[in-house]
Amino acid sequence: MGIFDKLISSDNSNDPNKKLDKVLYEVPGTDTDITWADAVEGTLILGATGSGKSSGPAKHIAMAMLKQGFGFCVLCAKKDEKQRWIKYAEKAGRSEDIILFDKDNGLQFNFLSYEMNRSGDGSGDVFNASNMLVNLNEQIRILQSGSAQSDEKFWDNSLRRLISRTISLLKFSNQDINIYNIRKVIADSLTNEDIKLYSHIKSQASSQKNIPEQQKKEAQENLAAMVDGNYFVELLEICDTLPLTENLSTTLQYWRNEFATLSEKTRSIIIESALGIIEPFLVDGILKNQFSKGLSTDLMPENIIKNKKIIIVDFSVKEFGFSGIIATAIYKIAFQSAMERRDISTEEDPKPVAFFVDEYQNFCYPAMDSLFQATARSSWIATVYISQNLNGIIQVMGSSNAMARTKSLLSNMNLKYFASNSDYDTNRWASDMIGEHWVSTDNFSYDENAEIKNKSQRSERRRKVEIDDFTTLKTGRTANKFIVETVVFKAGKLWGEHKENYALASFKQK
Repeated sequence: MGIFDKLISSDNSNDPNKKLDKVLYEVPGTDTDITWADAVEGTLILGATGSGKSSGPAKHIAMAMLKQGFGFCVLCAKKDEKQRWIKYAEKAGRSEDIILFDKDNGLQFNFLSYEMNRSGDGSGDVFNASNMLVNLNEQIRILQSGSAQSDEKFWDNSLRRLISRTISLLKFSNQDINIYNIRKVIADSLTNEDIKLYSHIKSQASSQKNIPEQQKKEAQENLAAMVDGNYFVELLEICDTLPLTENLSTTLQYWRNEFATLSEKTRSIIIESALGIIEPFLVDGILKNQFSKGLSTDLMPENIIKNKKIIIVDFSVKEFGFSGIIATAIYKIAFQSAMERRDISTEEDPKPVAFFVDEYQNFCYPAMDSLFQATARSSWIATVYISQNLNGIIQVMGSSNAMARTKSLLSNMNLKYFASNSDYDTNRWASDMIGEHWVSTDNFSYDENAEIKNKSQRSERRRKVEIDDFTTLKTGRTANKFIVETVVFKAGKLWGEHKENYALASFKQK
């Protein structure tokens, strides 16, 4: 049975949603439980570097999810993350579930081949495959410039059409859909004058009219030379032998009558844009070796659901730089798309899938992440985003309504942990979210002998957690007896015996 087959496990529960009430862990110091249902509503952990956010709340959550058999997708940003997760899995008795995707293990993930060959509705859809490549380009642009540059819609649409029609041509010709072949098609595509010449030679080579035999022979030789020396022409020749369907006709129409007839400047810009996306996959490195061809079945995102695997994507930013970000983004896009297709009703023993992203600001794709998180609960995806502060995420949200877009995304991360932080905007946002309460204050007036003359009492609104309180939280290590403090908040949940809407949690690093 392949990993794309119907997901079957061991339990025969008729109502899987009842499992969401299961306790995942207790938040230490609060006497309050977090359930599976809480987890699949998203978790956000913010804290300054050295605040203990990874070794405190993140570790506590990870161990709970590992021990309860969740599948995992872990995106590594730092060099030591891989080893940390290997230790976590070993401690939880899950070592055999680890699938490590790094530069040394030989695994490959051709994301285009995956999208064309996966199971389920939409598999093999050319638009979906081209969309993955265009989405990747969009994320690269955002991370490079901090802006989605929405004013370039003409060029974006033209680029999308070119990639889509390129993949269609490869598919009709029964060619492997990979970066190399996409590049060859685009680079070898014919101009309007070339198309006219090709059509003329082809017409003479196959003509049934009474033309000189030598002229016909020369045309056949010229056509053979064109086919032999031009990959694009080779595919056109293959397509000419196929039944002319509507989709094939549309594809050939694009190449012969639309793209070929564009002005030289417009055509060059679109081609350069496409080749610019492809270029990182053609030079020696992780993108060429592990993402341009080959598809290891172990890396199928569906494997995380079916077999509860722990896929650790380890192309750390610190080690691989921008190539590491692109590599991780490729798998992130494929994973999120696969999880959105998940149908809990087809699984007999469903469990949430954990999605852990430390240094989230490096992997943020605003449009896709917002949509993904809005529906993550129905797919049982327990997202955990970890970052330093609000401004780091705002920076990659683009220039248009960046603050509003950030807050919209993070508002769907319902469970929030705030560790020690010196960032004023983050601390104020957290304090505002937790809100205010009525506080009674005594007012005294004194006579000339400094004795109380009058006493009055009044009530006023004050913050439940002051902005500067977040700067005093314990950050672990020896000085704090390895205790990491966080303020925890979740709308709709009351904490501790006083039933407040927040609590002070204390996590042990050791």
